Amino acid sequence: MRYAVPLLMMVILSSCGKTEYVIGIGEKIYHHGAEYSVNNLIITRFIRKGTDTLHARGMFYLVDFKVENKSRRNGIKWDNSIAFITDEKAGMFENSPEVQRFYDASVSFGWKESLLTMRGSSDSTWLAFDLPFNTTQPYLKVRAKTVAGDLFDGALFRRVRVKLH
Repeated sequence: MRYAVPLLMMVILSSCGKTEYVIGIGEKIYHHGAEYSVNNLIITRFIRKGTDTLHARGMFYLVDFKVENKSRRNGIKWDNSIAFITDEKAGMFENSPEVQRFYDASVSFGWKESLLTMRGSSDSTWLAFDLPFNTTQPYLKVRAKTVAGDLFDGALFRRVRVKLH
């Protein structure tokens, strides 16, 4: 019994490494019943909706983001802040709801403020980011709630990033 606590601490500390894993578009990030993926990427300077045009301050990164619920019990509630983009200069960029709604008005992907993905199903949305011109090597990362099972893999989903360049 006296060795159980030190052994548990060693397992936890060894699984909490800072190694970052890079995956590509179409590959999945696994997190306790959920699979997150980027299925498509559009990089553009502007978005057109009829005669209206929205110009980026830098470059728009439009990301087709998908959540698959492989859980046997629970639905997954998520919203448009589920992912963000980082770059090699340690910049962090959030989804732009205004650009996202404008893009929805342009192509009609079914924008929703939040989604509930029931077990055995999947949902997707287009996330919209306006990145500066000097952004180098952008990666998409996922935010999710930490659960008890994350102790065993050191919250691996937090160290996986999707290559967007």
